[in-house]
Amino acid sequence: MPVFENLLQVVSHCDTFPYTLDPSSTDEIHHAVPFTLGPYTIGNVLPSVIPHLINYNKQENNFLITSDRITFHKHINTPQKRSDVVKQLMDTWRANNTFDVLSGWRNELYPVYGDDSQPDNIAFVIERASAALFGISTFGVHLNAYTRENGQILVWIARRALTKPTWPGLLDNCVAGGISYTYSVKDTIVKECEEEASIPFEVANKARSVNVISYFTYSSGGLQPETEYIYDLKLPQDFKPKPRDGEVDCFYLWPLDKVKETLLNNEWKPNCALVMIDFMIRHSFVTPDEESDFIDISYRLHRRLEFPTPRKGN
Repeated sequence: MPVFENLLQVVSHCDTFPYTLDPSSTDEIHHAVPFTLGPYTIGNVLPSVIPHLINYNKQENNFLITSDRITFHKHINTPQKRSDVVKQLMDTWRANNTFDVLSGWRNELYPVYGDDSQPDNIAFVIERASAALFGISTFGVHLNAYTRENGQILVWIARRALTKPTWPGLLDNCVAGGISYTYSVKDTIVKECEEEASIPFEVANKARSVNVISYFTYSSGGLQPETEYIYDLKLPQDFKPKPRDGEVDCFYLWPLDKVKETLLNNEWKPNCALVMIDFMIRHSFVTPDEESDFIDISYRLHRRLEFPTPRKGN
């Protein structure tokens, strides 16, 4: 893996689309077809996926597919109907081993937003592992757990288990997870604190919402626009997170100098590195007078993603 010269390169390693692409390239990513719902683009589908969708649609006829957009047919007009159609499609592709990304099936549903008629703006739900196939914008939570010792900030860093299917053995934020359907942001933080780090409710519930970051990346599974809600939790000096659900190998308590060293050495899961850089900015470890790329880093941590977003129900 490459070693980075500066923090902007660390950010760019995750926030890749479309910066790393040659505009003259014939790469299929340049020709992704918008997945739309009414006036909204809710995702982007790569050309390699479209023939499989067309073949499936010949029998089911649930989608309208043209050269410049993909959408549901008019009779698929409620969140339940859309969810049923998408589930049937993904179950079929999974059973046929159509896409490798579906081997990571989670049995976990993600909400997809963009239905103004619904109080929560949810248009349908989709299996987490399949979201990238349609380039769906997803949402998660990350928690920075830290303490202070002799005036110095020390941060709890997780080492991902070697058995993890993605980014095994790399460094991670103390707690992180995707926001599943029916879970609130704070509920997700509290749940993940208990499951991943053995942080009990009475401690986890003190976590503070401090920021949100966004980035647009892509992988072999497809396009991945993502938004992460960021929480900070100051822990007592005598409290130590402990692995619980097998997703974390161990935790380290490090000063920010050590954290920055590992960031530049490319030892982090890419999106978690962005969360850590945001933490260092907010706690004045990275400042505009000392970091020449300060503004560019900030821009890349807060990409404007042109997709519908969650809305609290009335």
